Amino acid sequence: MTPAPPSTTALLERVHRFYPANLHGDDPRYAESEEHQRLLEIRSAAWESRGTWKEVLSQLREALPQSQIEDWTALHSDSCWRVRVYLPGPLPVEGGGQEFRSVVGLVSLLAPVSAIYTSFHRKSDTLWHPPTLFYEPVPEARSTEEAVESALHAALGVHRLPYPTLFTPVPDIQCFNVPLGKAHLIDCLFTDDRW
Repeated sequence: MTPAPPSTTALLERVHRFYPANLHGDDPRYAESEEHQRLLEIRSAAWESRGTWKEVLSQLREALPQSQIEDWTALHSDSCWRVRVYLPGPLPVEGGGQEFRSVVGLVSLLAPVSAIYTSFHRKSDTLWHPPTLFYEPVPEARSTEEAVESALHAALGVHRLPYPTLFTPVPDIQCFNVPLGKAHLIDCLFTDDRW
């Protein structure tokens, strides 16, 4: 039996083990803090044991042969594994251009949880427009979302966090490019670089 997902309170406590409270990232005490050192250690350990993640990518390629699967993991700056699964396409857009649709799966290094979102990213000529992100299931991507969620859960035992939990404020933490007072659990557990 798989353990239940951590509560929001437990997740808030967990991120406070890896990010110093009430310090800006440019404060020298931030980089020297026990919390930041723990974060660097967990990222380094994850990199050394990335074999399981490579297996997840292989399983997704087998399960979704019609999709392009890309590993977007950036452990030097993020606290997660990241996979982008492009839906077949791109699709033409009214008025010109194309829309690229993808499902992104994130797996936290800090807790046994995942986040999945869908990105619709439009390009006209050489100009990329800001993407539209969906954190709840999207009909056009539902089967791909389910395949990603299933693969992440089966291989890593992670639970997908719901939207309200992902966007729980963490006002006393500054992480990545998110200023102090503006962070949410999704930024701290995974990454602020979502598109």
